[in-house]
Amino acid sequence: MSMAAFKIRFRNASCLFRCILLSIRELIFSGIIPSARSGRTLPRFTLVLSIHVYVHMIISNSNRFNNNNSLRQLSIYVMTINVVLNLCGYILLVLLYRHSIQTIFNRKIPVLQRDTSGCILPEPHPAIKSFNTHLSLLRPLEILFRFATAPFRVLPDIIILGETRCGTTNLCGHIVSVAEASSSSSPPSSSLSREINERRIVRIKCYTPFCPWAFPELDHKESFYFVGHYLGIVDPYFYRMAFPLKITRWWEERVLGNIFLCFDGCAQYLTSPSAAYLIASAYQNEEISGSRVCIAPSLVACVRNPVEQAVSWWKYENNACSWGESMGLTEWNTCLRSNDYPPKSIGDALKYSQSHFVRAAYADAEHLAKTLIKQQKRNNPLYYRVKRLPNWAITWPGGQLATIGRSGKYTGNINRYNNVFYSIFGEKVEDSLRRKPRTGFVHIVPIEDQSCGQLLKAALRPIFADCMTRSAHRGKKHSYYADLMASVEWAVEKYVHNFNTSRRNSGRSLANMDLEPSCSDIDELHKYFESDMIEFEQLRK
Repeated sequence: MSMAAFKIRFRNASCLFRCILLSIRELIFSGIIPSARSGRTLPRFTLVLSIHVYVHMIISNSNRFNNNNSLRQLSIYVMTINVVLNLCGYILLVLLYRHSIQTIFNRKIPVLQRDTSGCILPEPHPAIKSFNTHLSLLRPLEILFRFATAPFRVLPDIIILGETRCGTTNLCGHIVSVAEASSSSSPPSSSLSREINERRIVRIKCYTPFCPWAFPELDHKESFYFVGHYLGIVDPYFYRMAFPLKITRWWEERVLGNIFLCFDGCAQYLTSPSAAYLIASAYQNEEISGSRVCIAPSLVACVRNPVEQAVSWWKYENNACSWGESMGLTEWNTCLRSNDYPPKSIGDALKYSQSHFVRAAYADAEHLAKTLIKQQKRNNPLYYRVKRLPNWAITWPGGQLATIGRSGKYTGNINRYNNVFYSIFGEKVEDSLRRKPRTGFVHIVPIEDQSCGQLLKAALRPIFADCMTRSAHRGKKHSYYADLMASVEWAVEKYVHNFNTSRRNSGRSLANMDLEPSCSDIDELHKYFESDMIEFEQLRK
């Protein structure tokens, strides 16, 4: 080996060593410590482990504890458990990070940078910044615990299917607020009917879903389960992992005498070609009160003007792309989303959503979902194959911006749910008292109705009515339905009386103003959604 080649190798090795040291420092001081301060469990266990190792060394080397073997043994056991938790947590975190970058952010994981001579640059690894962001947002230990305890958990009573940028976050807030209003000790309003006043009013206890992301706009609102955020796992059986334990529901209903309900508000479900089949399959063999019965959850679709929805989603998702760039994610995952992603304008996004690539991906994803729910167990009772979506089908086939020309077609998306649920649950009825048939399983809530107290009241009542049907079946008292609905009417009335029109997760301006839709883009959207606008007006009635 020549001296010049030796110098190059030595320089490369020293630069790599410095890169590793700088990356570790960045991980500790910009990742683990800030994440532990913000409340993430895994980084806190990591800090506790480092302190515990130091304390264990003191215990082992101190003469004061020489005769106390039980203390040393206890210290070893606790430290071993902590090591296992850290090991499992970081393995899952790395897998989730890789999965998120490739399928949610639609990027490629950053690689080591080199100078013109081919030597590694002596700086932190480019992926550390985005990894630290995921460390501060993801909950790997909680995910492991919830999947392990999924058989002991319940399914949600309400599923808000979407659509994106149509008020799903706001509606989830309304549901939680109605439950909070029921906790007040003030008497019912005089405007309520005499029948409601004469019945026993009980408290509504609403539980929010588990979210893998500790992000304010998403937390306590949506599980992201059936769009594949949990490494692509969409097995209907494990959908329960995002919701409370069965013993919690038993305690609320049987011991405290409260009305128990929980919801999932994932806005990506409505347009998803696979979610309808998977959700219906999750409820097909649900066990209520020891018997397997088919009771559908309360399905809700929030809608708004299709053109306004498309523009709002375009801005929201492009701001998310800018956030990815700020984490150092610069190279797009064209192998997964094609060379046309991301579209350069909202007009290009509209064309991309109708391209052969996206249309074929949506058709394949729907066919895949039908195949997954028909898979049977093998003869071996210990064998169970967890159902997963491939990366190309997560979170939407073709990527988030491929929905620009699809999410505004509410009628087609809603009909898909109605048809799938009708095939499993049969004819839908309005409530357990009058048994009046209702067309479809999906309740439709226009975004404008959430800004008017009386319209909101009319929208919330049938949603809660479905929940009370499920509660009455759990209690095996169908006559109890009227009492449950009386409590709901009281809580809704109280909330509407003090109603305010504040909105959560409202739209923001584009970070990159060059992507602002032009007048020609808006005209193209109006032309494209012309027939959908007519259907939207019919949905509002």
